Amino acid sequence: MDEDGKPDQAQDQRKTVLWLTYGLPWPTDRGGAIRYFNLIRQVATRYRVLLFAVLESAEEARHVPKLAPFCERVEWAVMRSGSAIARTRDFWEHLQRGQPLVNWPYCSRSLESKLRDLVSTGTINILQIEHSFLAHFRDAVPDGSPCRTILSFHNFCETQSRSMLSMHVGAMEKLGLLAKAFLMRGWEARHAARFDRCLVVSEIEAQRLRAVAAGSAVSLVPNGVDTAALRPLPEAAAGKRLIFVGHLRYPPNLDAVRFLARHILPALRSRIPEARLTVVGEGTPRALREFAGRDDIELVGRASSPIPYYGNAHIAVVPLRAGGGTRLKILEAMALGRPVVSTSLGCEGLAVEDGKHLLIANDAEAFAAAVARLLTDRALAARLTQQARALVERDYDWTGIAEQLFRVYDELLAV
Repeated sequence: MDEDGKPDQAQDQRKTVLWLTYGLPWPTDRGGAIRYFNLIRQVATRYRVLLFAVLESAEEARHVPKLAPFCERVEWAVMRSGSAIARTRDFWEHLQRGQPLVNWPYCSRSLESKLRDLVSTGTINILQIEHSFLAHFRDAVPDGSPCRTILSFHNFCETQSRSMLSMHVGAMEKLGLLAKAFLMRGWEARHAARFDRCLVVSEIEAQRLRAVAAGSAVSLVPNGVDTAALRPLPEAAAGKRLIFVGHLRYPPNLDAVRFLARHILPALRSRIPEARLTVVGEGTPRALREFAGRDDIELVGRASSPIPYYGNAHIAVVPLRAGGGTRLKILEAMALGRPVVSTSLGCEGLAVEDGKHLLIANDAEAFAAAVARLLTDRALAARLTQQARALVERDYDWTGIAEQLFRVYDELLAV
């Protein structure tokens, strides 16, 4: 053992997995980080874990020490870093390599060089790349390398961008989404075939990937929740409070809050005047300033933990109208014993049933009616929360999900 209580590398016979992520696994204030963190800490019980991360700013790197218990080594690079001349040179080289414009911000020559050098040593058994827009880092694995490769799809960027076109946004923003969807066209299908295994978070996304990338090896490793850490909360005190939790820099979450505030909450308050909404999540207050003066909406912003706010809430609402992947916010609310009302798209990919684990409604009036029903029928709310908690314990606990990932590793390393 070394002085930190870890096995000496020379004596550590475990295989090595190198994860490449967008952002660090800490803090766990967004869906991607929650997934990274919970899976990496499980993987670290059986494998040596190295982490390379593409960051938006160097300030994020202050969290690197938090990863020491799980990651033997952490490397990081900031997107769009370097001098203007260097960025221009890299940009043209990026285009000459046939890479799409959409993933240009996520490129890092320095990180790719470090990755190539490390893989070339032959000490990396598995390279796991998170998000399809980082798939170009697969180029760092030389031909003939014994390193096995995994591409983890949190969602499909092309499909996600197209779904966002339905949001009520300005013409320029809509044009940007259309351009992104166009530029990503075929990208994910082409790159899926270059990996030994592709991971998806739902069977729906597995079907989508197989439809565009026939022959690709696809495995399901869903999103999850730490059911041991997140226990059902006591029933909230008197009141009629809703909660929405989500990173508000993600456009579909911002659209959901606007949908709530402009349409759903007024329709609900015509039935239940005392209804209130709490919005928890880092984002852009400027984009929500039209709601800042309303006494029926509390804009919390970033919180160290959303659990106290769940404790004061009666219902979790997820009125998403765009996006992809599966919603960790739904699993979190279910684990905490809060009934959920969601749109069909909001709970897409989760093994939930309307009327059994949650209520599903898609337009503002129906959504408001479903919320009002739960606020007034506490027996129904209790039945949904009990069945939802049983579901997440059985199918969506990170410990069980990690076992699915371990099976993938075992299959790849047995080849």
